[in-house]
Amino acid sequence: MFITLFRKECVQTAKSLTYWLYVACLVLFFNSQLGNMHILTPPQEGQENYFDYGFETDITEQDIMETGAGSLVWAYYYDNYMTYPVGFAKSVSLNADEKEEIGDIICELTGLKPADLEADIAAFFETHDIQTTQYEVKLKEGLTYDRFLKYMDRVAEILGPGSGYTEENLRANVQIPVDYEGAVANYRDLTEKDGLTGGYARLFCDYMGVILGILPVFVTATRMLRDKRSRMQELIYARRAPSGTVMGSRYLALVCMHMLPAAVLSVIPTVNCIRAGIEGVNLDYLAWLKYDLGWLLPMVMAVISVGIFCTELTETALAVLVQTAWWFISLMTGGTEMYGGSYGWNLIPRHNTELNYAGFEEGIRQLAANRIFYAVLAMVLLALTILIYERKRKGHLRRSGKIFRNHKSTDQV
Repeated sequence: MFITLFRKECVQTAKSLTYWLYVACLVLFFNSQLGNMHILTPPQEGQENYFDYGFETDITEQDIMETGAGSLVWAYYYDNYMTYPVGFAKSVSLNADEKEEIGDIICELTGLKPADLEADIAAFFETHDIQTTQYEVKLKEGLTYDRFLKYMDRVAEILGPGSGYTEENLRANVQIPVDYEGAVANYRDLTEKDGLTGGYARLFCDYMGVILGILPVFVTATRMLRDKRSRMQELIYARRAPSGTVMGSRYLALVCMHMLPAAVLSVIPTVNCIRAGIEGVNLDYLAWLKYDLGWLLPMVMAVISVGIFCTELTETALAVLVQTAWWFISLMTGGTEMYGGSYGWNLIPRHNTELNYAGFEEGIRQLAANRIFYAVLAMVLLALTILIYERKRKGHLRRSGKIFRNHKSTDQV
């Protein structure tokens, strides 16, 4: 009976316009972000730059100060201050007094007056590639890190919430490309430890996790509410199939149908790695499957479980609001850990690079605990959904325009 119901649920999902909109969004998002995926080739000594081969991970306080001060000088010179108060870019306009104060802070940090900035920027980029190198400025001798942070705190206060001048953001914004030796080490990790395909499977999961953290709830809510709209509830409640079978088959069908297009798309990076024909690489041909099951599946399970639980409980589209809020918070909290290594308990762990295997290896236990937690959470929400569904079949918790309105049969009145 379970298999029969599972097949029927898959068919019903496939007939939904919302589902095919979901598939279309996945394909469009993949093409926009990963459609022209470039497979790294071995670094060559003496090439123009090694920007594609990762960034230094051993960041010093001096690096933070030089890069942070350089960012402030750049913003001041071009009068372009960007903040991200709720995750979206906002241009901040300063008044004359605030601009003057920023100029004074720059002078305290670097000794440069406003009239000297253009010459310093031009001199820096005479020897650096403007496309791949962050502008850094020389600081005054004797400037301590604590004093630097006090100035940056004042800048952050002037610009308002979401500025890049808090200590956390200053550190996260330092991107110093590796040298040739670093490029060779990172590439060796990618090809020898990651089998090349592993790095690109992680990159795929990073991008697709953003959209899989929200879209499944729309399909789920639509499927759950369809029975109510078509007045099929009484017929479904009368079925002899156990509540766990009915709701379990629906949940499994939704999970499988959502993972199917994602799994198909995840094969493309592996195919690209094969077609690259890089010699001496022992490709991991099943990396896409490992990461689909270990990285994306628990997240999809959690999102769908939120969808079925909230919709079955309220018989409204509340699940969409709940999941949208969770998704937004997850994206915001993961914004400072874009390049992996620190995954925490975020629903959408980030690893926005095919490199940094060392960070992935260091954080693998944390990531595994994270994924297990969300898989267990999904099962708990499913169990609660089955319990609610069973109560409704027995005449409790039924709704008719009011929340938690219990009904009695005619013979009990």
